[in-house]
This record gives sequence, structure tokens and C-alpha cells, in this order.
Amino acid sequence: MITVDAALAIVLSRVAPLGVETVPIESAHGRVLAAEIISDIELPPFDRARMDGYALRSSDAQIAPFSLKVMGEIAAGAMFEGEVKDGEAVKIFTGAPMPDGADAVQKVEVTESDGGTVTINEAVRAGQFITPRASEISAGEVIARPGRRIAAAEMAALASFGYATVKVYRKPRVAVLSTGSELVPVSSKPQGAQIRNSNSYSIAAYAERAGAIVENFGTVIDNPEATKEALIAAFRERDMVITSGGVSMGDYDLVKAALQEIGAEVYFDQVSIRPGKPTVFGRQENTWFFGLPGNPVSTSVTFNVFARPALRRLQGAESPQLPTVQAELANSITDASNRRSYLPARLFIKNGRAMIESLKWVGSSDLVAFMNANALIIVREEVHEITAGDVVDVLLLNEI
Repeated sequence: MITVDAALAIVLSRVAPLGVETVPIESAHGRVLAAEIISDIELPPFDRARMDGYALRSSDAQIAPFSLKVMGEIAAGAMFEGEVKDGEAVKIFTGAPMPDGADAVQKVEVTESDGGTVTINEAVRAGQFITPRASEISAGEVIARPGRRIAAAEMAALASFGYATVKVYRKPRVAVLSTGSELVPVSSKPQGAQIRNSNSYSIAAYAERAGAIVENFGTVIDNPEATKEALIAAFRERDMVITSGGVSMGDYDLVKAALQEIGAEVYFDQVSIRPGKPTVFGRQENTWFFGLPGNPVSTSVTFNVFARPALRRLQGAESPQLPTVQAELANSITDASNRRSYLPARLFIKNGRAMIESLKWVGSSDLVAFMNANALIIVREEVHEITAGDVVDVLLLNEI
């Protein structure tokens, strides 16, 4: 059995980004950049008004009030032909280019105009309410590097600098498979010792949110030959296979044996983590494999700690792990485990402080309790009791 840190180091040292593809900007949201984004223009490309008001010479406006002759107006997207001279002003709107001769803007709220003249009721200083040319970025400057996720703000930058197409890392193709003869489809009502297959849906949702293209292979019964055949089919033309169940030490835990039969290399099969000790990571030819425990909370924890970083690394993400923050513990915790624990919790803000509350859960099958968690409290191996008010490390279950 290896530590969480050692297991994660193995995963991230072996998994490498997939190939690069070019997509239209309309398909770039959520992808990971595979090439630098470089500005082809200056921003702003001209001295730009930051307020609706009047463009003028600051030398005319040292003492208020004063009146100026209005020579015209400039809307956003328009240019003013001519030059502002002493005693003159031009009505200007937010985003419009400054006219020649003017070096300041006074906002409309402190002016009075009859159309032909404008009275400025507050003094003006040079550069007031102007965004200078190239103050945001210069032409040829790198604005984003490979490994950065393309969110809404990045989409605006791509469009501003003319990237109609974008180089991104390829999305991983993932097969999801649940094992266990006790599993029945969602549409069936369980009888006796049966349970519905929930893990396939949670894993698929997690993987899609991590950027993968997912195919759900459903369930396979606890039979050696059926397990092997299901794995062979899942591995075919996939970048990753993720299973749940069948990785512990019982007579019906058949996944590890099936992996060996199909020639997969297993890097680890037990991790000092709670919940989720029987976690398997391996590879069969060009396909990565995660065998996650069958209990729903264990499945979710181990996916987010190990499988999600691998999926993000396949896509070239510069920060493949979920973010870790610190928060003040709202309730005391006792943890007798000698493994690193990841406890379902609710992160919230109270009086301007980040607070974290450990949720009551009755074991690694308690999917209803986990549904209310937005974070995991990390309790290290040597820690067995944490008092309310202490600051703890918290793994966020969503990216910031």
C-alpha cells in the first residue's frame, strides 16, 4: 500500500498530453490551449474615452466653471476629423477614440450644454478619463500560454486577437464500466440484495466535466470471462478506462486478475486513503486504467483525487488537480484512521471568512450525504482529532 502523495506522483509522472487539434473558436470553450495566444494588435488601438462627456484640452480647464465651444461629437466606432483647439471641446461617448489636440475628458454629469457651448463645472487634469493606447497590451505580446483552460474571459481574448481557429489538446476518450452481479439498470426496481448502478453515471458526469468524451459500458457480472471480455471491449480505441467495483480482495473481485490476463501493467493497487483504499492504476498498451472502489463515496473521492488529474493531464492542463484551499472548521472532527482521509463537507462563507463543516455520513455507501458536499476536508495520516475553529486543508470538488 502506498501513500496518496506517492500514488498521485506516479499518475502525473506517467500520463502525458494527447495530440493537438485545431478547432473553430465556437468549439474552444472549456478546452485547453496547445499553443501560445499572441496579440496581433494593440489594445486599446487608440487613446480611448472611459466616460461619456467632453474631450478637451486640460490647459483650458484648470479653473471651473468655464465654457467651451462644442465642435461636434464622436460615437464609439467613429473618428473625429480635425483637431481640438484652445477654447473648444468635442462631445464624446464611452469607448470612442480621442480627437487630436484633446488630452482629457470631463464626464457629462458635471457639465451643462445648450448644444453650441458646454459649461464645465469641475476642473480637469491631463489624462483624465482616458485609457491610453496600448496600455492594456502591445502587439506581439503573449497573452496566454499552453496549458491554460479556455473559459469565458479567454474566449473574449481569442476573439479580440483574431483567433477564428484555436490549437487545443485533444479530448480523451473514456470508457466507464461498473462491475457486480448485484447491479441492475436504473429503470429496474432492485429486488433482494440488488442495487441500481449509480457509479457509471457519477463517473461519466465527473469525466465529462473534466473534459472527456465518455461512453458508458454499463455493467458486467462477477464472472472472470465476462469481466475480461468487457475490459477488452472497453480498452479498444480508448484513452482511458474507468471501472468501479471488483478491485478489493474478495472472491468476486475479478478486475485485477482480468487486467493481468489481458497484459495490462499495474502501477499500484492499494492506496493509504479513506475512503477508497483498493484503487488500481495501470496501463494496457496506449490506454490508461483506473479501477475505483465500488462504494459510491469511495468512487467519487478516488476519481477526484486520482482519475480527474490524469484526465486533465491528458489534455495538457497546467494545473490538473482540483484546487486546495484553507478554511476554518465549523465542527470538531475525530478520525481514528491511519490513512489520509477525505471527508465530505460543505464549504461556505460566514462574516467574510471561509468556513467548512464536516457532513454526517454513515459510510462509503452514503451517496445522499455526499450529494450535499461541495468540498472534502483533508485529514492527514498522523492527525486523529481536529477542534472547531482550527484551520484545515480543503479540496474543492469544483474548479474555481
